[in-house]
Amino acid sequence: MTAKSNNSNGENVKKEARVNFNIGSQTQADHIEVNIHDPNKTHKRKKHGYHFLPKPFERSNGSLFNPRFDSEILENFLIECYFPQAMRLFRCIVYYVAIASACWALFFGLIQINYPTDHWRYFVGGSVILFIIMNGLLLFTYTSMFKQYSKIVSFLLALILVIVVQLPFVFHNPDISPVGTFCGVVEILILLYSFLPLNLYFSVGLGAFLSVSSEVFTALRFPQMCEVDYIVCKLLLHLIIHLIGIFIYIMSNTRVRSNFSKIGQSVLAQEDLMVEKEIKEKMIHSLMPPVVANSVMATHPSKDDGDDDDDDDPEKKKRRKSRHVKGEMIFRKFQMDEMKNVSILYADIVGFTKMSSNKTAERLVGLLNDLFGRFDKLCNASGCEKISTLGDCYYCVSGCPNPCPDHAKCCVEMGLSMLIAIQAFDEDHNEE
Repeated sequence: MTAKSNNSNGENVKKEARVNFNIGSQTQADHIEVNIHDPNKTHKRKKHGYHFLPKPFERSNGSLFNPRFDSEILENFLIECYFPQAMRLFRCIVYYVAIASACWALFFGLIQINYPTDHWRYFVGGSVILFIIMNGLLLFTYTSMFKQYSKIVSFLLALILVIVVQLPFVFHNPDISPVGTFCGVVEILILLYSFLPLNLYFSVGLGAFLSVSSEVFTALRFPQMCEVDYIVCKLLLHLIIHLIGIFIYIMSNTRVRSNFSKIGQSVLAQEDLMVEKEIKEKMIHSLMPPVVANSVMATHPSKDDGDDDDDDDPEKKKRRKSRHVKGEMIFRKFQMDEMKNVSILYADIVGFTKMSSNKTAERLVGLLNDLFGRFDKLCNASGCEKISTLGDCYYCVSGCPNPCPDHAKCCVEMGLSMLIAIQAFDEDHNEE
């Protein structure tokens, strides 16, 4: 778009602007989003990704910690297609937590018989409540609302697990040892990075909060764990677990998008092949009778022409090579049918040289196309089969490829009909 405006001195200044019209999911169906970019103004654009790193998959946005496609449409389509698998992973987490909570409830309920503890009732009750919550979440995944609120539900589940694993620190003398608590923290961190469909930044934030809070509570409840050796070892362990989790998160997201991109390219290639196949079939049918065309398309190379399964056999290669003489022209095998009762019609236009001498090539080709089109309709009506055209000569046959007892009569009727068609053609185009 080019517009004129007056500057401060009253002079007309021509400015150019680029207008982009976008219709997408972010706008309503009856609205159009318009973006105007003025090249004379400088805009500070935020650079996404690390351009010095190789792209992990095609159409990547280049981001290391948030691998996505560079197209929002493609990214949304991936999320739509990947949702059933994400739902199955979420259900696996729910199953795992439900089974673990049932085992914990059974463990604390049975251990108090021989080794009674102070807070076993709280542990059994908390495990039962967690088991009930997991069953509720499992039922919610089978509703239509789960797809809309899947991210919120996943975040709530992660938050519940982060809180539950630290509830034993509420008691002054918790019944779970620091080693057991640390194992629970590791389990939650693995679930955060590997199975829950959360953003990496949410996972890192919740994981860091879980690591810091659990170590603070452990230091408060177990003073013997405050030695420097313990603190350094625990810090290194937490750091290694977080790095492994981040690596798993990045690689899994990259692998999903890479596979999705390859599958999309394969589908597009198959569609292109189908289109090319349809074009080839239409071309063959336009050049040959249906019986011959179907025979040509159904013909496969014989075993003598070479099979892929025999390519690894050196003896068969040697025999096949010895059959071909150097300099000999090799043709693909084809089938020939002998038909005796056949009539052939050759039609040549009288005065074609005189007619073509005073016309342009475009005009001449148009006239021949009209005339031969009329002949083609007559072929179908009289039971003949068009063979070919050569200049102004028209070839057709009767009794081939489908046998016909009155093939000569069909050719005679075709020739008489062609005379009538030529008269009509002369009247329409003022020719002789």
